[in-house]
Amino acid sequence: MSNYWAIAVGINHYQFLQPLHFAQPDAQSLCESLVSDAGFLPEHCLLLTDTSPELFGCSTDPNHENLQYWTKILKEKLQPEDGLWCYFSGYGICVDGEDYLLPIDGDPNRIKETGFSVRSLFQALRSLPTQKIFVLLDFNRSSSVSNEKIGTQTAALSREYGIPTTLSCRPEQFSHEAPAYNHGLFTQALLEGLRSHQCSTLSALEDFLKLRLPELCDHSDRPTQDPVLVVSDPDQLYQVIMPVNWAETDSWTAAESNPFAIEDDLYLTAESDSPFGDFSAQPTIMGATAEISQEEIPDQFRLEPVEINDPDPVPDLTISDPVPDLTLSDPIDDPSPIPPEPEGQDQMFWERLLFGGSAILLVLLLGVLFRNWSAFMGGQQQAAKTEPAPTVVTSPSPTAASSAQILNEARSLIKPTLASDASKAINRAREVPPSDPLYAQAQQDIERWSRNILDIARQRAAQKQFQQAIAAAQLVPKDRPEIYAEAQKAIQQWRRSR
Repeated sequence: MSNYWAIAVGINHYQFLQPLHFAQPDAQSLCESLVSDAGFLPEHCLLLTDTSPELFGCSTDPNHENLQYWTKILKEKLQPEDGLWCYFSGYGICVDGEDYLLPIDGDPNRIKETGFSVRSLFQALRSLPTQKIFVLLDFNRSSSVSNEKIGTQTAALSREYGIPTTLSCRPEQFSHEAPAYNHGLFTQALLEGLRSHQCSTLSALEDFLKLRLPELCDHSDRPTQDPVLVVSDPDQLYQVIMPVNWAETDSWTAAESNPFAIEDDLYLTAESDSPFGDFSAQPTIMGATAEISQEEIPDQFRLEPVEINDPDPVPDLTISDPVPDLTLSDPIDDPSPIPPEPEGQDQMFWERLLFGGSAILLVLLLGVLFRNWSAFMGGQQQAAKTEPAPTVVTSPSPTAASSAQILNEARSLIKPTLASDASKAINRAREVPPSDPLYAQAQQDIERWSRNILDIARQRAAQKQFQQAIAAAQLVPKDRPEIYAEAQKAIQQWRRSR
């Protein structure tokens, strides 16, 4: 069995652009699925995200310098018979007809200097000793930076360098994220394809994505996005792209240890008995499955209920006292039943009731109007005589300005791998008062940074650094009940694992 490698880049929190929500989980979940569903070795998956730990003693922060560094490292690691998956989830921008991947330090005002051009990416990949390379690009476009459509040059470069490439959407479309899946829709479809064990070749993967991705868009009320597979040689469609060829393998056991797995994640995956495998259509929150209308999911993709064995279940919060039964008991046989009233009599009763009630209501309204007639007419006359007040133009509130400064200072404290800095940023953002227009934005930032703290803790736990993971998880604020409950549950598990 050939060795396969993967380099997965996912960036949520850019230094100069609005943050994305699921690019970092996309990259990590792909590595997890490549290990558990496709037969990749954990040590052959290079993960570069906002929170990924060091690898081989070197930083995995997805900045411009590290993207170049790890591409060179692959040149030393790969053998001619090996295969490589190259995956990117983050911002992509086209400037003057040139496509760029934006690293975490990419500056929209200096794209050509700080961006990672797709041409340089393909040149680096073509210099590797292997020819079995597969590129997957999930571009998120920022219309505020450039209105040019990204993807056209990438497709041309893919053909020029002979590297099969899959784009998350057509150049005229947008790649969407969906909170219901905790992933971008393209990556969600990709993960489902890997779990289905039906995508051992490029042709099979293309067929699956073209079918499933538009369905996910429809279920999520997002505009349709169509995946694009570019090959220079039709024979590439039938090459096996993973260590395990499911077309020839009846059974295979994944590695017991998967360092990319996240325990007790907010969105859990339920397994399906469907012939298409697991489609992860039902997110679960704190172990309870969220209800999704079965009419929204085609029959072949519906999930059957499964039992999730949780070694540390969430305590039962249901009320222990019995709820009294308020339903009527069975009728008691009575030798002399009461005869029913005539239908006409019942109708007359309701007619009298409605007429009487309407009359009483009318009398009450007239009484109120009569008692307040003078006040009502006087108020109308006074309002007619009152001249309109002059319009006063107010200057911007200094509170709003100071709140914006508070949020900027809080955001400047964030670092990808330090939970303590995220905690400091949260405390700073709390200074925005509830009456301020920026209060809602501050609360959103606090929610996101609280989630980042827990993600950092889980990353440390995945590296068996349980003491550091517990210390980080303890920084999750209590006023975020869902995230705090997850953190406390994780702390209990990590304490038993020490």
